[in-house]
Amino acid sequence: MTPSTAEIAGHPASGFTPTDLAALNELSVAALGQQRWSRCQVVHEPFADYLAAWAMNAGHSEPPHLAIARFKRTGTYALTVGPLVVATAPSLSKILTAIRQVLAGGEAEAATIA
Repeated sequence: MTPSTAEIAGHPASGFTPTDLAALNELSVAALGQQRWSRCQVVHEPFADYLAAWAMNAGHSEPPHLAIARFKRTGTYALTVGPLVVATAPSLSKILTAIRQVLAGGEAEAATIA
């Protein structure tokens, strides 16, 4: 079997770590408390784990407005706002920097954060 990009880089490929989940929980509590999101949910799929969040005015049938994902094969993190990829990074801390800008009302421009 061919090793994943993450395994080649020296760390096991997987979804969110316990540390990631704790940081995402803190973010969720803050965003829900500030009424930036109406609801959020962590989802575990075969290809990635992700936190999906819905805008305050979203109906129950609408897709999430924002998602933070970690791809299991590569270990790469991504932040999407609607259909736009706002940031990709090798660590969640770099994604959290980008999401704080989005939550503060900053521009949602596509970027790779090194």
